[in-house]
Amino acid sequence: MQPDDFSQWIAPAQSRMINCTWRIVRSAADTDDVIQEVLLHVFKRFAEIRNHPNPTALLLRICTQKSLDHLRRRKVRGGPPVDLPSNLSESAPSPRQQLANSELQDQLLAFVERLPAREAEAITLFALEDLGYPEVAAAMNCREATVRVLVSRARERFRTEFKTNRTAPLGHNRTAPASEFKND
Repeated sequence: MQPDDFSQWIAPAQSRMINCTWRIVRSAADTDDVIQEVLLHVFKRFAEIRNHPNPTALLLRICTQKSLDHLRRRKVRGGPPVDLPSNLSESAPSPRQQLANSELQDQLLAFVERLPAREAEAITLFALEDLGYPEVAAAMNCREATVRVLVSRARERFRTEFKTNRTAPLGHNRTAPASEFKND
């Protein structure tokens, strides 16, 4: 294998891999670690996967898996999530928007961590990475119908959890989302 083959195979998906990983681990340092882990994993198996019909989808799936694994390891170690770098946003949000975004990201991240692995992969690729059902199916090496079921289950779990959290009174295992604060 020529090094250029691997580099050219990775190049079209590189920025999406970084974005996908960062959305899940929410730390620049952890993103770098996970991306290195992904690249090493892919490099070792390049001969097997180089002819995959959708390399970008496959790479995003691997990024999702490795990112979720990283979060689980971090949770076991007890390490707190690192603050998001402010330079990654296109426009500077207000402090209120930052608080709302931070709370929402924390809730979504916690939700995805609790999902079964296949559902977490499917919903991350479909909803966060904006891949279509066929692309997710190709990445996960399963049928499109399976992806639809996994995404549907994850959405249903989200609706159930969201409904439960929205109906719980404040102060009873529920944090008030930023949208419930009154405007100045």
